[in-house]
Amino acid sequence: MKATLDCLECIVTQALRVARRATADEALQRHILDKVAVLLPGMDLDKSPAALSQVAYEITSRLTGIEDPYRDAKREQNEMALALEAEMRERIKASPDPLVAALHLSAAGNVIDLGTMHAQEIDIRAAIEQAMEERFAVDHTPAFRESLASCTDLLFLLDNAGEIVFDKILIEELLKHTQVTAVVKAGPIINDALMADAEHVGLTRICKVIDNGGAFVGSPLHLVPEHFLARMRRAGILLGKGQGNYETVDDFPGDVFLMLRAKCPVVAKHMGVRYGQVGFISTRVRNYS
Repeated sequence: MKATLDCLECIVTQALRVARRATADEALQRHILDKVAVLLPGMDLDKSPAALSQVAYEITSRLTGIEDPYRDAKREQNEMALALEAEMRERIKASPDPLVAALHLSAAGNVIDLGTMHAQEIDIRAAIEQAMEERFAVDHTPAFRESLASCTDLLFLLDNAGEIVFDKILIEELLKHTQVTAVVKAGPIINDALMADAEHVGLTRICKVIDNGGAFVGSPLHLVPEHFLARMRRAGILLGKGQGNYETVDDFPGDVFLMLRAKCPVVAKHMGVRYGQVGFISTRVRNYS
């Protein structure tokens, strides 16, 4: 996915949000914004919004000395989701179609995103109730079932902390069909899941967990190391969660599925949904339909 002019405005907004989280010093916050803003004229809109936005987080970390301003929030999000884990698992067991129920539950977890929302805006229980009742606005579940029937290696690109508890429940269902390797980030970026988060929620006990080689928003194909690109190519199915993964791997060749809630109008338009809707998209189906 390529960036648009609207993405440049969003990058400044993200810079202000992360600056305020990292420091209460308004002069330093302004300095961070100035450093980000001066880079806007040189930004290449042929790159993904996710790749372009990384500078906001890198500059904030460098100027404040705070490597992971979302560390405490991620732990809180993990604990919040873990408190609901038993209840969520019972929902899956009671469903006539556990795989579909787990897919929708995983989608509900995508609401936990401090990169685009403030903590007080997040209502996990409401998201669960809504997700279990509504259909995907773009629903390629039949294509996913078809691919899963012959898949021996699914690579699951995780998104946020907290959300990975929802993903863990989905992975438990996927493991009934195929081998699953989950992917976290190698370094802190927004509230994206790290290996420590995977360990915290018990994901490392049920499947193999690796990292994508860097502190990336999503997995930008021109930035991730070659060994991770090779791992992506070997996967029978690539399943990516969230906007960052949508923006960076939607043009990756192969059997790619992307699950996310459209949290900005630019992504919603690209997905072919309304703002706020959830899609479960096969890029293969989309490209040939």
